[in-house]
Amino acid sequence: MTRVRFGLGALVGLLGAGFVLAQQPAAPAPASLPIPPEQVLSHASRTVEWYRRVVALQQVPVDPDDVVTRERLYQTALTTVKLAFEFGRAAAVLAATDASQSARPGAAAPPGAAAPPASPDSDQVSDASGTPLNESASMDRAATRLSARANALQAQLSDLDQRIAHAQRTERESLTAQRGEVAAALELTHEIQNTVSQIQRFEESSDAYGGTGSSGLAAQIADLERSVPEARRNAGGYASGGTAGAGSVGQPGGTAAASGSSNSSAAANTPAAPGARPAASTNFRPESSGVISLTGQWFSLESTRRQVAGASKQTDALLKELDSVRSAVTQDARNIARKGLSSTPTDPQQSAQTRQQLQEAATRFRQLSTLLIPLGEQAISLDSARGLLSDWRNSLESQSAAVARYLLLRVGVLLGSIVIVLVISDIWRRATFRYLHDSRRRQQFLALRRVIVSVALALVIIFGLVSEVGSVATYAGLITAGLAVALQNVILAVVGYFFLIGRYGVRVGDRITLAGVTGRVVDIGLVRIYLMELTGPEMRSSGRMVVLSNAVLFQPTAMFKQMPGGDFFWHSVVMTFAPATDIQEAQTRLAEAADSVYENYRPAIEQQHAALQRFIDFETAMPGPEVLLRLTDKGLECTVRYPVEPARAPSIDQKMLVALRAAQAKAPELQLVGGPQLQWD
Repeated sequence: MTRVRFGLGALVGLLGAGFVLAQQPAAPAPASLPIPPEQVLSHASRTVEWYRRVVALQQVPVDPDDVVTRERLYQTALTTVKLAFEFGRAAAVLAATDASQSARPGAAAPPGAAAPPASPDSDQVSDASGTPLNESASMDRAATRLSARANALQAQLSDLDQRIAHAQRTERESLTAQRGEVAAALELTHEIQNTVSQIQRFEESSDAYGGTGSSGLAAQIADLERSVPEARRNAGGYASGGTAGAGSVGQPGGTAAASGSSNSSAAANTPAAPGARPAASTNFRPESSGVISLTGQWFSLESTRRQVAGASKQTDALLKELDSVRSAVTQDARNIARKGLSSTPTDPQQSAQTRQQLQEAATRFRQLSTLLIPLGEQAISLDSARGLLSDWRNSLESQSAAVARYLLLRVGVLLGSIVIVLVISDIWRRATFRYLHDSRRRQQFLALRRVIVSVALALVIIFGLVSEVGSVATYAGLITAGLAVALQNVILAVVGYFFLIGRYGVRVGDRITLAGVTGRVVDIGLVRIYLMELTGPEMRSSGRMVVLSNAVLFQPTAMFKQMPGGDFFWHSVVMTFAPATDIQEAQTRLAEAADSVYENYRPAIEQQHAALQRFIDFETAMPGPEVLLRLTDKGLECTVRYPVEPARAPSIDQKMLVALRAAQAKAPELQLVGGPQLQWD
């Protein structure tokens, strides 16, 4: 950059030494920046920090009612940061003007003292009038003067061509020589202009990549502006109604250029930042949401409210800091206006001096207006942003309060429903123990109570916690299908349990045959059944416990169960007589003998039959001895079938055989073909 500055100084020096530059206006009165450059940079930095805080609010979930507020807030923040950059650039131009005025030859030295010569390698380059040029401003001024010089030489060259065309021979030689000098000067000016243009393009490309290497106020403001790319996309139209152009600051006799755009038009034409796009809109309805959704929404609203409150506090702090900056600039402008309006000269000799002072005051006020206008508009934008943040915060507070009310209502309804289910469960349990005295039926009702209460509690909790029941039902359906495939045996066992405990089902103590195993039921679980194995004709315990899954009930093999209320077996005695035996006589003798033995234990069998009759819904015949006769190849086969108690079966069988042999031996004796055979049904 030092070489660039030195080369530019040499080019401008050549122009000042070899050619007559365009006439420069008189320099204005020395001006000073009302506030320190550090305060300008601090104000711009705090505005950028506030802008980023506001942009961060765009990332929170959007409620449909807040979309317009967020968009207006973002556009207002973007306008505010643009105005801050405009103020910073204007202040940088004033600071550069102050530096150039203070560096004029003799400005800082006593009257009559000679200014030290500028070094060719110094950071500042002076123009033909001795005013030092500041970096890019020096190149811009040099390019402007070179363009004016080229236009003037071109016009002079055209005028000489016309004069040569109409001049006489004696004057033509002089005009031709003069034209050659002007053409050479124009060619040299074009060469210098091309060189300056290349330097400017290089500097612009360096600035675009952040390589200016400058540490002045203008460079620092430019660095801040590069950190907010969306503020530079519409650089030609800032949201200000009458902001002065930065290029007119410090130029004598210049006027402030209005930007010609309004807040609304700038907001409408300004593109949104890529990272500032609002999150997806969510249409949340608290009246139809569950506890989980309401809790998440409440925490989200509270988090957003805290962020908005923090942004509102930061806005107040920025407004306070802006007031301090405006007060310093406003005080200086007020002093100039008061001094200019109060000056009323009456002496004609002082009119020229007064006019000079008023012109200097107008120039100075015009310079200060480039600071006052963006500061005033920024104050209006910040006040609007504060109002938007306040309205948003109030909206969030009302939404949070509504969500909290619905959340408390949902929790109350959920807890109340759980209490109601538990109360009904306790009433059911008390009624079961009070009104059901049969232990088997009581156990069935208690098991049914546990199942129903568990399902009811699960449904109450699910419907209370979740909001989208349809999606939950779909998800539960998929899960249930997978569990049904994986736990099909367990599910069959649970279903089999309810079949086992039915009205004609199995109870503890019953003798059953299940899956080829005969035994007495010890316990019936929800998944398994426990049997004490019985073996032998007397059905005595083998000492082994058999554990079977309830799912075996659905297998093709049948289950055999002792009749309800009855605990007796049927035994048979088969006797074969000669074919010539009197059938009526044989049947009468055998029936009388069986009845005589049965009379000894008839009451016990009839009592069991009565219990069985109370359990079933249809009439059954009274159990007793039966004599069945049929003719075979061997003779007359007589089968005596009779009930026996398990505990007295051996003695009853012995008495029955003795009684039947006695009836067969009575005269006339019934001739036996084969001995009596004992059988069990």
